[in-house]
Formats: sequence, C-alpha cells, structure tokens
Amino acid sequence: MSSLARLLNTFPVPLFGSVRTAAAFTLPKAKTLPRFAGWLGPGAVGALWFVWPAVDDGWKIEMGLKADPEAAKKAADAAPADAPKKVELSVEALAKVEDAYKAEEVNTEDDEPLAKAVATGDFSYFEEKWEAFSEKSGRPGEDDDDDDEDDDDDDEDDDEDDDDDE
Repeated sequence: MSSLARLLNTFPVPLFGSVRTAAAFTLPKAKTLPRFAGWLGPGAVGALWFVWPAVDDGWKIEMGLKADPEAAKKAADAAPADAPKKVELSVEALAKVEDAYKAEEVNTEDDEPLAKAVATGDFSYFEEKWEAFSEKSGRPGEDDDDDDEDDDDDDEDDDEDDDDDE
C-alpha cells in the first residue's frame, strides 16, 4: 500500500510538479473555504451570467429552460380555430369611440382676443399687454438701458486710450 501512495505522490501535476506538492499547497487552502461560503451564491450567478449566452439553445429547450419555438408555432397555428370571433361595433359606437378622447372646448374671455389675433395676424393687443406687464414687474429705478450706456462709455474710453498711443 505504501508503494501505491509513493507512486501517487510522485505522479506529475502541472504547475506543482507532483501530487505531493499540489496536496501540500491545496489542503491548507481548503481549510479556509468555509469562510468564503457566503460568496458561493454570487459567484455562481456571476459564472452563469458569463456562461449562459454561450449555452446552446437546443440544450436549453431540451432541459425545459427555454420555450420551444416550434411548439409555440404549432400552438399559434391551432389557435385561430379556437379563437373567439371579433366584436363588430355599430356605426354609432364607432363614432363614440373616435370622439371619446376629445374634450369639450372651454372658451374663456382671454381666448377671444387670441382667436381674433390669430385669424387677422395682428398681435398688437398682446404686445400692449406685455409692455404693461413688463412695466409692472420691473423694479423701480432699475433700467437695463443704463447697462448699455455704461458699455458704450467703456468702449469710448478704450477708443480714447488707443488715440493717445498714436
């Protein structure tokens, strides 16, 4: 028996040289496996995620993991005979279905000037309203034109500086 053990221990193993060296390395590592048991599930999911696309569809169908497209086609061909007939709607019912999504128009007093302006193409009424709104909403003493004048003054100062250099 010892000669058989000696023979097995000297049997060559890639990377380790012999079975004895491989066993001496692997057995202490195997003792630490229980603390990695929690990673067994996520590791299996990751491996399947990587390998599953490479698995043949025929094998998946054979194992019942995927629906058989041929059986589905046969079922679809047989289904029209068993399928219920289409429901035919009357003309009135079809008209109601077509108009079901349309809401009744609610006209307010603001809609009349808008409709009039759209029809004539004259939006001056709204321009006047917008001007009045702009004046009401602006802060007293705030004037955007002042900023433009300041920019113009800066440009003039720059021009004068350029004239002095010549």
